[in-house]
Amino acid sequence: MKKTENLTQEAKQLLHPIKDRPDLVPSQDFVKELHDRIMLEETKKKPRVRVFPLYAAATAVLLILPLLILSALFEKEKSKAFEIEETSHIQLVDTIEYGNGDGEIGSDIAQGMNPVSSFDMENGTLYLLDEARFQVVIRDRDGKTTSFPIRKKQNMVGVLEDILVTKDGDIYILNSGEEIVYQYKVNGELTHIYDLTQLDLFFPDSLYEFENNEIVVSQNQERFASLKAMSFIEEENLPFHFKVVNRKESKLVLNDEGKQTELSLFSDLGHGNLALQKVTDEQIIYMQTLTPPVNTPISETHVFGLDKQGATLGGVRIPEENFINKPQRMENFIKTDRNKIYLLIPENEHIALYELTLGKEYESFIEEQVEKVNIGFDYRTFGKPFPELEEEMNKLLKSGEIQYGNEDSLNGVAINEHGTVVIDFKDFMAGSPASAEAQNFFSALNAATFEKFPEIQQIYFQFDGSFSAWVHWLESIEEPWKRQDPQ
Repeated sequence: MKKTENLTQEAKQLLHPIKDRPDLVPSQDFVKELHDRIMLEETKKKPRVRVFPLYAAATAVLLILPLLILSALFEKEKSKAFEIEETSHIQLVDTIEYGNGDGEIGSDIAQGMNPVSSFDMENGTLYLLDEARFQVVIRDRDGKTTSFPIRKKQNMVGVLEDILVTKDGDIYILNSGEEIVYQYKVNGELTHIYDLTQLDLFFPDSLYEFENNEIVVSQNQERFASLKAMSFIEEENLPFHFKVVNRKESKLVLNDEGKQTELSLFSDLGHGNLALQKVTDEQIIYMQTLTPPVNTPISETHVFGLDKQGATLGGVRIPEENFINKPQRMENFIKTDRNKIYLLIPENEHIALYELTLGKEYESFIEEQVEKVNIGFDYRTFGKPFPELEEEMNKLLKSGEIQYGNEDSLNGVAINEHGTVVIDFKDFMAGSPASAEAQNFFSALNAATFEKFPEIQQIYFQFDGSFSAWVHWLESIEEPWKRQDPQ
């Protein structure tokens, strides 16, 4: 390798920390002066005389070094993208011990609960919402740890929902049990208490900072209320929100300078929680929990990166199995800071902070888990076709006698030699029927099946080949309908 190439490589190594340490970024005056000098060098006439190799190498370094500095600075300033690698991975960043000492997280909490209920990151400093000791624990980038207590009116656990640290350094804490939000200074000084009971039929679960330091509380990222105005924010004034289409599809609505974009988020396995984490010029980072329609409690959470057209750039699976207790709202344990994604897990041994890297390839085990517990039959290979019953089912769907499905909702019907019937519908994409609705629904189905066809002994109703999905929808036990002998 030539000497100039060695020096170039050395310069790159020296400048490498600039990308990872924003506190090393030089002042704008310094950058401007370097830029002016580079422009001056470019206007100079190239020397015609031969220079000594050492002088040439030194000149190369002097020219390359400012260029690399500027390149690194401008690249950092221009790019706000999250890194996408070929394969996703999770890296341990820090651990915080359990205990009752300063800077430790309380462990004396109800068994099975996560002692930390949420966290936030701001410029590399970690803020932990300690549910066990009702305190905020702060660990800065140098590892120095401080804490302050949180005021409470009632001796309740499981009420500290979320923590938000603003760009100005204020700390907001959502207490869902008492329906209040506390505002603290970093030194623990309580500066304001917001009463959320003024907001009717509102069940907030998270805190956000919008433009102009507007602090809001949110319910499922579907409804938002301003703390200062103590009123709901209209959808057209929100930078983002989710709209539920059905249990398999939601829409992420983004508002950017009056331009509204809707991205469809769909999963055959059914959405649980969805939460937007960050929007950059080119990327959308969001969290998605899938909750399949089976009676066995199964779920899987990923963080995904999308482009602005909604195409998936990469993802990473959240290791839910490492939590002391799988959270109902996983998004409280996922935060972004300086174009990095962090995951906090209360583990059995300690609190663990991880950095997540999205990958084009990422783990997913949910389909395998569903396959093991799902009960269902293929009507095309089960017994033989039952055209008479299929006609009755189609009549029922077309007549509007039941309020679910339509004339295209029936996939097929089959019966075997024992009188067991499979009736397979396309997913109704509807909420579970209320008690009165269910009674009418069941009566109509019973009249079209058992009452008209004495050969039917039992029936498996299904959604797209899944009896488990039908049972899950009805919120009932996994047993087929059976003919009731007259008393």
